Amino acid sequence: MSAAHLPRSHSIQASVIRLIAALAALSSEPARAGEPLAEVIADGKPWEMFVVKRRASNILVFRPDGGGTISDSVASIHPTWRAVPDGICITPKPGDAERCLDLARTKDGVAASQNGRTVWVLKR
Repeated sequence: MSAAHLPRSHSIQASVIRLIAALAALSSEPARAGEPLAEVIADGKPWEMFVVKRRASNILVFRPDGGGTISDSVASIHPTWRAVPDGICITPKPGDAERCLDLARTKDGVAASQNGRTVWVLKR
């Protein structure tokens, strides 16, 4: 009788392992389909931000309330942001000009571009 249960319990165990693996894969997706990318970015969790022109990495945290922090090893700024169709507009600090960027999903995260050129890429 225990031999009859072994294949069934093994089958359940294999199913549970596959379910856990699928959930882990879904939870690690950087951007969920259908959700505006500005909202994906602004989840209050840190992103690695690779700035293409400077070839430098920063840490970006945007909060749902429209605030955030961009920091490197030397300094931090506290920009504000707002969502726009297909992108995000960022004001680095009060008095600075607002900069609007298009956002696109990438294999590993989210890319921000302006006039067709990638400005920065976010990864987790």
